[in-house]
Amino acid sequence: MANVSARIIHPLVFGSLLAVAACSGGNSDTRQALAQVQATMAAALPKPYIEDLVVESVKVEGNALVEVIRSPLGTAAKTRQNPRFNELQQAEQIDLLKWCLEPDVRPLLHTTAVLKRRFVDRHGGVFFEVSMPARDCPSATHDAGAHTPP
Repeated sequence: MANVSARIIHPLVFGSLLAVAACSGGNSDTRQALAQVQATMAAALPKPYIEDLVVESVKVEGNALVEVIRSPLGTAAKTRQNPRFNELQQAEQIDLLKWCLEPDVRPLLHTTAVLKRRFVDRHGGVFFEVSMPARDCPSATHDAGAHTPP
């Protein structure tokens, strides 16, 4: 009986280990790509975003590449009370698609990475965050600027 259970358990354990190894390989590729992209982008910071906002830093948090965008004006708590606040957040969610087109981000498009922008006030309070999986970028499925013959 012990021999029979060993024959059943061994293949199950082996199969589980193969599945874990296959999954961790992809995560390793994602972590490596995130580190590469973060280092490249961080070298060019700080840089203007729009109006008075500044891309202050870029960091890796788990499987996310996070751009921290700081506003020198207002406070997050007060701004979130504005009746049009959701419109701003929705506009930034849509603008996140433009990030997909940046050459520095391209190494992430076929990984499990997430692109995230965090908008903060001058004291570090979070206005909001927007995010999307990098593989959902339009250029992940179509080469940016590719021309299809008629």
